[in-house]
Amino acid sequence: MAFVIDQLNAVTKKYFDSDLQVQCYDDSPFWVKLKSKNAVKLDGGVSIQYPIRYQKLGFADATDPDAQLVYETKATRTAASQDWAYYYAKQMMTWDEKVKNAGKEKIVDLAKEKVQEMKDDQYHRFATDLWTSNPSGNGITPLSTIVDSADTFAGITVADASTWASWEDASTTVLSLYGGAGSLAYYHNLATLGKNHPTMMLTTRNLYSKFMSLFEGQRIRADNDLADAGFDSCMFLNAAITSDSYVPSGDIYALDLDHYEFIIHSGFNFKLTDWFTLEQQGLPNHAARVMSFAGNLKCDLRRTSFKMTALDWAL
Repeated sequence: MAFVIDQLNAVTKKYFDSDLQVQCYDDSPFWVKLKSKNAVKLDGGVSIQYPIRYQKLGFADATDPDAQLVYETKATRTAASQDWAYYYAKQMMTWDEKVKNAGKEKIVDLAKEKVQEMKDDQYHRFATDLWTSNPSGNGITPLSTIVDSADTFAGITVADASTWASWEDASTTVLSLYGGAGSLAYYHNLATLGKNHPTMMLTTRNLYSKFMSLFEGQRIRADNDLADAGFDSCMFLNAAITSDSYVPSGDIYALDLDHYEFIIHSGFNFKLTDWFTLEQQGLPNHAARVMSFAGNLKCDLRRTSFKMTALDWAL
C-alpha cells in the first residue's frame, strides 16, 4: 500500500498530471481560440461581475452656438453577474485492479490510464456543457443561452435591455452563404456593429462539409491558431469557420470572441488531490483522487453573435 499512495503520487504528479489543463482546452476549437486570445483568465470573489452598456447615451447632437447647454444624466450601464459553476472529476483505483496489476510498472501504467480517463471525462463534460445546459442545472452557462434572442443572461433580461440579445434563426433549413434573408452573410451583417462582428463560426461535421462544398472555389486560407491545434478551418467574412462534433445537429454559431472570456476561480483551476485511501469509508485497499474546478463563460456583448438552429446539411 505504501507504493500505491506515496510513490504513485510522485509518479503521477511528475508525468501524468501536468498536461490536464492543456488537454481540456486544446481538444476543442472554441477553447483553443479563446486561449489564443488570452481570454482564459483567473479570478476570484463571490461571483463573476462585470459592467455592460445596454443603451447609448444619445446626447451628442448639432447645436446653435448660442444655445444654452442643459446638463442631464442617463443610465447606460448595468452590472452583469454570473455565479461560479462547480465541477468535480473523480477517479478510483480498486483493490481488484491493484491485484490484477501487481508490480511497479503495471501499477504505474494503471495510474496513467486512470489519469487519462479523468482527462477524457472532464473534456467530454466541458465540451457537452458548452453547447447545452448541464442536466443538473449547475454547469457553465452554455452558448445556447448566451447566443439567444430572448433568454436572460447574467441576471439581465432582454425586456429590460433590448440590445442585450443575440440574433437567432430557428426556421431556415437550407444553408446559403450569400444573398437574401437567411444567408450567413445576411446574419453576419446584422451582427456587425462598427468594428465588432463574429470572429469564429462553429458547426457540425456535416454542415461544415456542406459549407465547404459551397465555398471550396473561394477558399483562401485557414485560421493559424486552429491549424496549429490540428483543426481544419477556413476564413469566411473575416471569421474562422470550423466544425466541432459536440455542436447540436442543425446548428451554426457565429461568435464575436473579442467579447468572450472563460473566467476560472484561481483556487480551483483543475485542482487535483493526491491519491488517498478510502479506509474511513470501509475500503482500506482502495485509492481515490478528485479534481475540482470553478469557473464560467463570460460575454459582455451579445448582439455581435448569432446562431442558426434548423439547418439541414442534406438540402
